[in-house]
Amino acid sequence: MSDLDFSHLSPSDLDKALNGPALQPPPGVIPNFEHPGNKNTVALVALIICLVVSSTSLVIRAYVRFWKTRQQHVGDYLLFIAYLFYVVVIVGSLRRIADATGLFVHQWEMRGKDMADYLQIIFMGMCFWVATMMLVKSSILIEWIRIFAPTNTRTFFFRCCKALLVFNILFYAAIIVALNLTCFPYQRIWDKTIPGKCIDIKVVNLVATIINFVLDLAVLVLPQKIIWNLRLSPGKKFGISAVFAVGVFACIAAACLLEAIVEWILSDDMTYHYSSVALWAIAESTCGMLVFCVPAAPKAFRNLELSRRLSAIRSWVRIPMPKMTTQSRRGEGNTWPQTGLRSLKPRTYQSIDEPSAITLRPTDQQYGIICTTDIMVTESYEHNSAQTLHHKDHSWLSGVHESP
Repeated sequence: MSDLDFSHLSPSDLDKALNGPALQPPPGVIPNFEHPGNKNTVALVALIICLVVSSTSLVIRAYVRFWKTRQQHVGDYLLFIAYLFYVVVIVGSLRRIADATGLFVHQWEMRGKDMADYLQIIFMGMCFWVATMMLVKSSILIEWIRIFAPTNTRTFFFRCCKALLVFNILFYAAIIVALNLTCFPYQRIWDKTIPGKCIDIKVVNLVATIINFVLDLAVLVLPQKIIWNLRLSPGKKFGISAVFAVGVFACIAAACLLEAIVEWILSDDMTYHYSSVALWAIAESTCGMLVFCVPAAPKAFRNLELSRRLSAIRSWVRIPMPKMTTQSRRGEGNTWPQTGLRSLKPRTYQSIDEPSAITLRPTDQQYGIICTTDIMVTESYEHNSAQTLHHKDHSWLSGVHESP
């Protein structure tokens, strides 16, 4: 983690090193240990935004899955654990802001004795961040399988998600092990006055960050092919694709994290450049939570009596607006309730007892895309009149969607 090594110094030299600058300052620069230059304000705003966005998205997801649809799965619980680790990482950065130094402080404006606390904080932050990303990406892949392969059919998509899920867990677990085996004895990871040996893991950090970026790209691309193969209008495909393309921001954050890692590796000014690494890592994990939570957000705002609210607005602005609901009539002056697939409750009908009947077979999964098609529904009444409804471009979803 650091090229610092105070273990070979004599007692007098060690005292000078611990009370002097942790890095030789550039020519003509006088270190300011009491009030070093920093970018604490920018870092604090970024951390607060990330925390608010992630917390809000998690609350919406929890409301939909645990209270509204009651269809939570293991991915939801994994994300809650990931969120706790994520908060620990943010607290570590906030702790750096609250102390006498802060973020984006040059290493020559820190004393050698201050480096032990600094290295311990960033080491713990690394471990908790890796655990966060492992759980977040596992949750996302589990969600993709339940949405796009609800029948567990051994499709290419299903096999890719399963393979990525296994690789994701093994990869991040290996990184955690590698971080904790960096130095021997263990305390030497952050306390460079203790004699011992350390390995240079800068190359490991670089390779791990590249693989992390590739994983983000894979999670982004995987569902897009399935979405664009659905029997839906281009507009609906684009809308669904946009919801699942929030991962673009995660990929951008991962690319910026990779750039920050490279700068950190190439520079001797470790404390300054690692601040960028920390912020981009938090931004990537925030985007990962959004990828998992955003697809459930529309259900949180459904059935909010929009027609009544729009009518109230119309009364104020006095602009004619079309009604939100359309009713079909079976007799003059009489209306019959809307009978589109939106009005049906999940798992209400398993078959239709008519010639050329369509059989609806619920699966064990509580939700997911089963198929998309056009169907013709005919309803007969006692006065021998028939009403035909033609539903186009409608997805049959199981459980959390609008139709069985």
